[in-house]
Amino acid sequence: MPSLHRPLLVAVLNFVARPWLTLISAAIVVVACVVLAMLRLNISTDQNKLFDPDAPFFHDYLRYIEKFPENEAIYVLIEPNDAAMSPPVKRWTEIADAVTDRVRRLDKYVKTVDSRIPVDKLGPQGLLFDTPQLVQQNFAEMKRFVPLAKLWGEKPGVLTRLLGETPLERFVAGLNTQKPDAETAGFVAALADSWVKTLSTTDRPLRLGEEVPDLASLGASDPSRLGYYYVPDQTDPSRYVLLVRVYHRADFTSLTAISETVEAIRGAVRDAAKDFPEFRAGVTGRPALEADEMRTSDDDSRRAEIAALIAVFIGLVVMLRSFWLALAGEIALGVGIGWTFGWATLSVGELNLLSMVFMLALIGIGMDYLVQVLTRYREQAARRSTPMTIWTAVFRQVAAPINTACAGAAGAFLVATFTDFRGAAHLGIIAGGGLLLCLLAGYVVLPPLLTIFPVKPRKNGRDLGPLAIVTRRILLLPIVWIALLLAGGPFALKTGFDPSLIELQAPNLESVQLVNKLETWSYAILSKDLTALRRAHDALRDSPLVERTESVLSVYDNYDWLKAHEKELPVIEWAEPESVDAGDLTGLSSKVEKLADNFKAFADAANPLRSFAKLLEQNAKGDAASKAASRLTEWQRQFIEQLKLAVEPFHPQPPDLSKLPRELTGHFVAEDGTYALYVYPKEDLWHREPMTRFVHDIEARTKDLAGEVVVTGIVPNVYYTTGSIAKSFYKSTVYALALIFVLVLIDLRSVRQTLLAISVLAFGLPMMIAINGLIGVNWNFANFFGLPILIGAGHEYGVFLVHRYREAVRDPRRVWRRWDVADKGLLLCAYVTCTSFGFFAFIAHHRGLRSLGLVMAVGTACIYLAAILVLRPVLLWHLSKRAQGAPPKTTPPDHQPNEVNT
Repeated sequence: MPSLHRPLLVAVLNFVARPWLTLISAAIVVVACVVLAMLRLNISTDQNKLFDPDAPFFHDYLRYIEKFPENEAIYVLIEPNDAAMSPPVKRWTEIADAVTDRVRRLDKYVKTVDSRIPVDKLGPQGLLFDTPQLVQQNFAEMKRFVPLAKLWGEKPGVLTRLLGETPLERFVAGLNTQKPDAETAGFVAALADSWVKTLSTTDRPLRLGEEVPDLASLGASDPSRLGYYYVPDQTDPSRYVLLVRVYHRADFTSLTAISETVEAIRGAVRDAAKDFPEFRAGVTGRPALEADEMRTSDDDSRRAEIAALIAVFIGLVVMLRSFWLALAGEIALGVGIGWTFGWATLSVGELNLLSMVFMLALIGIGMDYLVQVLTRYREQAARRSTPMTIWTAVFRQVAAPINTACAGAAGAFLVATFTDFRGAAHLGIIAGGGLLLCLLAGYVVLPPLLTIFPVKPRKNGRDLGPLAIVTRRILLLPIVWIALLLAGGPFALKTGFDPSLIELQAPNLESVQLVNKLETWSYAILSKDLTALRRAHDALRDSPLVERTESVLSVYDNYDWLKAHEKELPVIEWAEPESVDAGDLTGLSSKVEKLADNFKAFADAANPLRSFAKLLEQNAKGDAASKAASRLTEWQRQFIEQLKLAVEPFHPQPPDLSKLPRELTGHFVAEDGTYALYVYPKEDLWHREPMTRFVHDIEARTKDLAGEVVVTGIVPNVYYTTGSIAKSFYKSTVYALALIFVLVLIDLRSVRQTLLAISVLAFGLPMMIAINGLIGVNWNFANFFGLPILIGAGHEYGVFLVHRYREAVRDPRRVWRRWDVADKGLLLCAYVTCTSFGFFAFIAHHRGLRSLGLVMAVGTACIYLAAILVLRPVLLWHLSKRAQGAPPKTTPPDHQPNEVNT
């Protein structure tokens, strides 16, 4: 045994000499670690912590979402059940208000909720926030509307007084001189309905929106005209959806906190939507996606861990032919996991969404070293009688290979600390340390445990098996494997890299199904200088990849346009309207009846006009006449105020954003005065290629503005974060290969044998890639991380085989049999790793975890088969060549050495 491993053997013998003290001490440490973890090990579900905040692009993004929190809002998305028929505007607004009111009651989970910009608080500046096309369209409509407004609001001239004394009478008489059309009929219908309500409800004050028409909402063709977030469906721009923004109370210290919040919101939305069967409503947005992803991956991990522990236990029982040995292995693994919780608390201090899966890594990889100890113990316990001799023999055979294998696997995890991906770095620290602790459990827990409760397997020929038959034909196995590799080459070339993040999620999740309907992707160019923002806007104007931009600059552009065309609108000289006299009601009734006949082709207008005419006739005498005249006078006054408000925006004052509600300005200006210019792409950026084109185009056009503006947003954040993650994986893979080569070389002290040991990776990993191409599995941001893990965990098969070869070379009595104890241990290791990760491939709903499980299971199987079909035949052939040139041995091949000579 090399001197490096002698201190470990001495320590093991001390543990064996004091088994109860050792186990009690190990148990105390486990309890201390668990208690420490319960008290101090935090759980963070904040995905922003998965990446290094010092990276410039990520730092800018964090500042951006802090200034503009709408990017972190949860969105309730409402859409009609029947895509071919949109419900009336009133039903849209009613369900939005119902959802808003119901969700707002969730004080425990929700800070604020809003479904619309309060139009009543916009004042005359509200028009400036419309698109230039709508501003110009509204201006054209106002030009047609001004003569009508003058009829109502100005003091009548000689000619107009002939139509009537009051604005109401003049309006009715004036319409009788015109040919009715659909647009006018709609306006008349709304006014007539309000007149009917005015005279029908004389016991209460007039209300805006009921007895008095609200011109801001009158004739609104869709909810957006009422301030609601009514936006195109990005999967089908001809359809529209309505959004409710929910700002939740962030709690990242619990696995269930964000999930509870999202589920509470979903429950409230379902309750509110019950009375609106024509709609369907769901919850999405980044927090909802994160919550659903976390819940799905957590459930998948828990089920996979339980299934893996059961399957591993069953496999150990069957292959070791001992219930107790299998249980002892699980106990030792449990101790290693318990210690790992203490290590995680002391080293990192918290678990994130990636590092929470460390247990599966320990089950799938950490158990391998315990398996090697158990298989050798079973062999030696059948041949020896005292614990000291048993454990001396066991660790003389397995100490070197399991130490090297564990160091390589742990190193493959730990090298992630050299990357910017903090999520992987934390997983690397915890899982890497955990593997070393599982190995330590193999030294500290298993020997004392099996010394106190030993196993004495029966000694029989089945345990030994016949000698391995070595002829030239054994080299056909490597040739066949190489031929299969060559045949799989075309399939390997089909394996690409799928950068789509949405494809990693479980497809049946509500948040996943709805997120594509939102306008998710945008650049955000930030500056406190509007002049610099204007230069950025101009630089992007001619980009063929930009669909549109949004910023406060359009407010100033609209203001300039309105001021330039203001003279095209006649000035209205507003005057106090004449009061309606009780004696005017009969004459007004006849004029209204005539107007109803004029609009007989439009029943929606004619019917309320006739109802109004009857009410005028009924209230034309006595006290009722005075009350009716007074109500109509007050109606005139309030209606003319509405006309003033309608006309005022077209004679704008310079924009003053401080007087507008935050629901509107918060999208464009942060509270610290930072302006945002949003840049929206024409293409779908859920795929990497169009995202790459968009990023390169925007950066090329804004590079000369460096220092004047900050270029950030969801697009560059996702692009550079995923790119950095991919780079991290590549670096981790290279680091892992280099580290493993060095560790194996230190152990074997032979370049040739080192290359032989790690050749299992060279022959196994290409086969895995070919199989992935055959079954249509691409690399992605979830399973790509499996590559450095496979390198770390897979090289152990070559290390174990080379060490078995060295045993046979070193000791003639350690002949290699056809089904050797080393081969049993190797098969059991492959079974443990494939089974542990393989459950992800079959039971996981999260497609990223499912692909990771598949890659790990298939990769482990390919590396194991490469070890058995390529490396093992080569080593056996080499042993046979050595034996042919060596002098005859005095010890028969099947002689069993006693305790002394071994």
